[in-house]
Amino acid sequence: MKHILTALTLIALPSVLYADNWPGWRGPGNHGISAEKNLPVSWSLTKGVTWKIELPGVGASQPVVWDERIFLTASDGRLNDRLHVYCYHRTGGRLLWHTRLFGSAPTDLYPPGGMAVPTPATDGKLLYLLFGTGDLAALDYDGKPIWIRSLAEEYGPFRNRWGMGTSPILVENTLYVQVDHWSQSYLLAIDPKTGANRWKADRPTSVNWTSPLAVKVKERLEIVAFGTNFARGYDADKGTELWRVDGMHFQCIPSPVVLGDMLFACSGDNTMAIKMDGSRGDLTKTHVMWKNKKATAFVPSPLLYKDHLYIPGDRNFASCYDTKTGGLIWKERLGEAFHASPIGAEDRVYFTTKEGSVKVVRSGPNFELLANNVMGETIVASPAISNGQIFLRGEKPLFCVGERR
Repeated sequence: MKHILTALTLIALPSVLYADNWPGWRGPGNHGISAEKNLPVSWSLTKGVTWKIELPGVGASQPVVWDERIFLTASDGRLNDRLHVYCYHRTGGRLLWHTRLFGSAPTDLYPPGGMAVPTPATDGKLLYLLFGTGDLAALDYDGKPIWIRSLAEEYGPFRNRWGMGTSPILVENTLYVQVDHWSQSYLLAIDPKTGANRWKADRPTSVNWTSPLAVKVKERLEIVAFGTNFARGYDADKGTELWRVDGMHFQCIPSPVVLGDMLFACSGDNTMAIKMDGSRGDLTKTHVMWKNKKATAFVPSPLLYKDHLYIPGDRNFASCYDTKTGGLIWKERLGEAFHASPIGAEDRVYFTTKEGSVKVVRSGPNFELLANNVMGETIVASPAISNGQIFLRGEKPLFCVGERR
């Protein structure tokens, strides 16, 4: 390279090892939920913000936090092909190291994110990175590259009109990467130690920006991936397509969420509840338990928290739905627009608006706005929670809210 349970049990796969860390896209298990207590509820720029630092370049990747380290990616340059990985100390936001990589194949982009929209993943030893230039890499905790691959050179440049939005996920010692674009789309399973493929599954999909989710159905681990009208499940060991359900938007951004044996598929067309019981094949007519065409989100991912489904629409409203029926419980105007995905913690839901406010709502069927925290910055990146602190990436600054527990 040239570049530096029992039958009918279905669960997402968090790890108790990650309880106080935020190891990747949407945190432990990739489902946007923190088990921490005594988190900040109300704060302002003058009270409750522990520190604020300015970030170089552009990026929309979520902060990744492990122990004392906060990892962020960014890009800059005329083509946004100069790629950056920053590691900050959580005490004061001091820069620990900065690693620069060079992009293989810069492409179209989402302007606020450049080539740094995918969120990294970590296991506490290595940091795994994907950029919109088609570059996939692993760094150690001192910022030294362990391996680097150019997926653009191997399989062709990412051809996607808003850049690459999918985030790699690390599950049971395998790194999974979903690449959906105008050329041949594919799903990769990668050995995180070496960067070598364990398998590659071609996908009959076009442009999407969604990230996959690992779930366990009975004794089988599956990788669920949305895109181009379909939700699909793959065998995590072999890459074989196991099942599919039709009915999603042609272009998907929201990530999957699960509860019990139900998978919830949200897109710009609707939200569906899909029963996962180990069945194979086309399950469209047999396993869709409900569909709500008014429950839509084009950009943010939904949150499934304490038996309720929360969906921030792209404009104005956030809504709460009954997971058993798909019925609307409440719908409230919370902001002008949402790009960040919500987080559930301590019987609260944290909604982050694009105009830069964090609206804290009590979880459950009765709407109650607990706080409106104005940050004064555009925010499109999703927040992260670790050890009692909330990390918010604005257009330029990184905020640390609260004191470490």
